[in-house]
Amino acid sequence: MINQFDINPYTKNQLTAYLESKNINLREGMDNEETNKEIAAILHAGFPKMVQKIYSLAKFEKFFWEKRELLHQHIANRFTAIDEKAAKKGK
Repeated sequence: MINQFDINPYTKNQLTAYLESKNINLREGMDNEETNKEIAAILHAGFPKMVQKIYSLAKFEKFFWEKRELLHQHIANRFTAIDEKAAKKGK
């Protein structure tokens, strides 16, 4: 299930702005149940409509909370990949 979710640069920017507005990092945001749900909602909104229909926001929030340890590293890796791709385009 985890590999079905891709994070685009727009969603990354939204999530980064959210974390900065709360003055927290990704780990802190994912470890707090309230901010975890908000992060899940930001990510869910960035998914293709078909994925959003298959995985409702409520279902995704539950999955995101229960698997936060695994997902933290996955999201951090996706962010790194987005940054590397942008750096290559900038050359």
